[in-house]
Amino acid sequence: YSEFFETSAYVRVLGQTFRTALIVTACCVLLGYPYAYAMRRAGPVGFALLSMALLLPFWSSLLVRSFAWIALLGTQGPVNSALLAWGIVDEPVPFVRNETGVLIGMIHVMVPYAVLTLYANMRGIDVGLVAAARSLGASRWQAFRLVFLPLTAPGLIGAGLLVFILSLGFFITPALLGGGKVMM
Repeated sequence: YSEFFETSAYVRVLGQTFRTALIVTACCVLLGYPYAYAMRRAGPVGFALLSMALLLPFWSSLLVRSFAWIALLGTQGPVNSALLAWGIVDEPVPFVRNETGVLIGMIHVMVPYAVLTLYANMRGIDVGLVAAARSLGASRWQAFRLVFLPLTAPGLIGAGLLVFILSLGFFITPALLGGGKVMM
């Protein structure tokens, strides 16, 4: 262990790994919370559509998803083509072979874990508590902020821990989308 921590390259890679995992975790929880909330509030048809949109990519191979992101985000890909066509940029944006591509790919892979964890937590919350807060004069925002949000804290912690721990072990997505420049 002392040899590991005395080698600057290893320490740099370890720091990059923790930094990337923290960014991915924060993004997944921020994106996953409203999605899980929408699933919780949706009717049967809406829930089925939101679930399928979440789970269809989840069922495909990690390698296939990584190569798909390379194709989508490449300099000749549809994302850059659209940005150029709309006049948003003057030259293609380098989305791959850097940290941006790694973050996009990892977030895409990890969001379902956050959403499913948060949804499981939200599903166990009695909506009557929010209705009671509303009947006592709280606005929708106050009822959400003071009743529902605190009750979802265990789900937020669970989703954050799950995504963070899984992100620490990523190798294929950073290797492909980072082009060897983002070591984890």
